[in-house]
Amino acid sequence: MYELLIPVDQDAERASHQADYVTSLPGTDEVKATVLHVTPREESSRGEQRFDDVDSAVRVAEQIEAAGISVDRVADAGTVTNRIVEYADDIDAAEIVLGGRKRSGVAKVLVGSVAQDVIYSTDRPVVITG
Repeated sequence: MYELLIPVDQDAERASHQADYVTSLPGTDEVKATVLHVTPREESSRGEQRFDDVDSAVRVAEQIEAAGISVDRVADAGTVTNRIVEYADDIDAAEIVLGGRKRSGVAKVLVGSVAQDVIYSTDRPVVITG
């Protein structure tokens, strides 16, 4: 089984690009996906956020499931980068599929701070979509 971790934030467009990547992989019958939404620690004090409360996460999970791929849905809270890397380790993810931010000019070569932190914090392959 080829295990993918798809961490999503609130941005539906980025999440859609992540789902498009996953559903375009060959041999999807051998793919298992975990869609993860991490509420940043500073926001988690306002109360527990359930997976079903995050529209972008629900849409990604549904899009991937519609392609016949098994999906686990996970909501967590804490330091976003740390939780992503720890969760990838916990499920022994073959890839981490992150959504990229669109930037212009020189900023194009830069990725978002979470994506950059994840890339530097893991030895697992990281795919940036979008």
